[in-house]
Amino acid sequence: MIEYEQLYKEVKNTLSEKRFKHSEGVVKRAIEYAKIYNVDIEKVKLVAIAHDIAKELTNEEIDKYLKEYGIVLDDIEQKNKNLIHAKIGAYICKYKYDFTDDMVNAIKYHTTGRANMSIIEKIIYLADATEENRKYCSNIYVDIIKKDIDQGIIEVCKWVINRLLETNKLIHKNSIECYNYYINLKEK
Repeated sequence: MIEYEQLYKEVKNTLSEKRFKHSEGVVKRAIEYAKIYNVDIEKVKLVAIAHDIAKELTNEEIDKYLKEYGIVLDDIEQKNKNLIHAKIGAYICKYKYDFTDDMVNAIKYHTTGRANMSIIEKIIYLADATEENRKYCSNIYVDIIKKDIDQGIIEVCKWVINRLLETNKLIHKNSIECYNYYINLKEK
């Protein structure tokens, strides 16, 4: 697996300054959460810095990766191009950087979440949503996440789903399944 310093340089050379600053913010927030929930910080740092590695690809590059990796997009992903980078980034990190399946899934689901996420998936999903450079990030979410990560997922899911509803955007089934799963988990 690639060393963090090397991956950091590669991601920095791939992304715009603004997007890279966001990725650094995700690393910082993910480390906070990893310390609380006793998760391997080195793995978390690798995933956090790489989570948006495919975010700024050109249409030609997107087409190339979809063909190269045999990636199939569902109906929502075909209509919402903001979701494609997660799938492509997951494959890049699997095949180019030798990420574990758990790390790959954390990248694959960082935009939508999903039911029954692993702890590293939860951390990346939440760190992406709550890093300090996000205009909408509220310390209320961060405080909740630090006390109860599953409740944090519920709150962030609610916020994301409400934002999508307010802007008349499609909601991916993974986001709905994520919300329902963690609500049901809390009710048990």
